[in-house]
Amino acid sequence: MTERRDDDPGRAAAWQDLVLAAHLLEAALERQSQRDGTISHGHFKVLLLLNAAEDRTLGLKTLAGTLRFSPSRVSHTLTVLERQGLVTRGRVPEGRRAYEATLTPSGRRLVARVLRGQREEIRDAIFDNLGPSGTATLGALSARVIKVLDEMTG
Repeated sequence: MTERRDDDPGRAAAWQDLVLAAHLLEAALERQSQRDGTISHGHFKVLLLLNAAEDRTLGLKTLAGTLRFSPSRVSHTLTVLERQGLVTRGRVPEGRRAYEATLTPSGRRLVARVLRGQREEIRDAIFDNLGPSGTATLGALSARVIKVLDEMTG
């Protein structure tokens, strides 16, 4: 493990910038999800994962693991999304005691609408400012941060 350098001003400034950037991005995504989809960004993340999945269906354990949600949080979120007609939930067809969630056509339309707003207002503004090289660097750094965090949580 690397020796800690708590007194390094460069590391402290980079950490502060990373925390603030993550916060501001999450706040912008929350505002935009609420405005364009009348949905919390936390709930939208579930829809986004389902939208990208084969047959727009994922097991509840997979959803929980990917988002680092507890099983009860996934269950509560899916209950809300089911009431809104955005997902359905049922047993896995193979007869196991596992459950899965599937994005409905209404859910697909909502994902498309929210993603269009994210692209136009948030994503393109960031990537246009960074340019191709900066965007590639951001992607590589983000992947490394995700890997470190994944390794920390097992």
